[in-house]
Amino acid sequence: MARGGLALTTISDAEFAHDLQDLTLPTLCRKYTHEASLHRNMLMSRGTGLAPEWRDFRAFLIAVGRRPSEAHNFILLNRNERTYGPGRARWMTAEEQAAHEEEFDRQQAAKSREAHQLMHQAAAMKRASAPNAANFGQWTPMAGRQVAYTEVAKRLAIPINALNKTMADGRTADELVKRSGSAQELINPELQWLPPDPTRKANFFEAFRIWHMQVQPQFARAATPTFLFLYIALPVMKECRDELMALNLWNPLGQRAMNARDSHVAWKKYCEFMPRAQVAMMEIPIYATYSLLSDLDALCERIVVAEKRFREGPQKVVATHRAA
Repeated sequence: MARGGLALTTISDAEFAHDLQDLTLPTLCRKYTHEASLHRNMLMSRGTGLAPEWRDFRAFLIAVGRRPSEAHNFILLNRNERTYGPGRARWMTAEEQAAHEEEFDRQQAAKSREAHQLMHQAAAMKRASAPNAANFGQWTPMAGRQVAYTEVAKRLAIPINALNKTMADGRTADELVKRSGSAQELINPELQWLPPDPTRKANFFEAFRIWHMQVQPQFARAATPTFLFLYIALPVMKECRDELMALNLWNPLGQRAMNARDSHVAWKKYCEFMPRAQVAMMEIPIYATYSLLSDLDALCERIVVAEKRFREGPQKVVATHRAA
């Protein structure tokens, strides 16, 4: 190795080129002992292979050059392969090898993600080709191309975990985009019955967009934010009233009972919804004649039936009603 080490420091590029051309093969192997030993090991070791172009030592040495320094080792560029050949290995220091391995791992991870993406796209296209096929993968057709569910959710302005519900019954992303446009036309952030808190208001309109995408197209104009609010609020009011009645606090007799009612969470919730529901009812003429005090049960039932008709269509509602 001393001679090999000496050669590293004293052999010039011109001398190296001269040696490659003029020295016999045995002499070349004796002068470049490290490179010759490396070449022999690649030829004879189990578990590795050598490309035909490099089986001759002179051709190998011409291709890879002499060892730059004793700190350099001959490293495969792809550690998952064991065949040495042109473009597959080069001299590296330990620092260069570490940097190369880090970049190699990054590239392999990127290739793996791309392969999985192509696999999911192919599966989504196969599912989409079936009539009324539900979409359960991470990809779905939209506007003539395969897109991730995250892109669909962003386009619809709804959480991604709501997509499975809105895409049920074979709804496509393109259909939902059209429905989301219809929903957006109905949204008015200045409605008087809306909660004053901006976060609660935003959450309600998000829930409205999700719900409206499940509504049958023929009922889209009637399925307004006001209707959805009444569908949410009136059953809550009814539940609060029934709870207070069970406690004999709905029409309290005496100051103590009145104080108990006023401090009860059900009464506070009822009073929070009551004035807003009255304002909302005035916006829908067919409900404007109802009284929240005397007709709450009937109005509740009518709105629940209407909501089901909006989502399922009149045929299913009639069948369900008769069965009940």
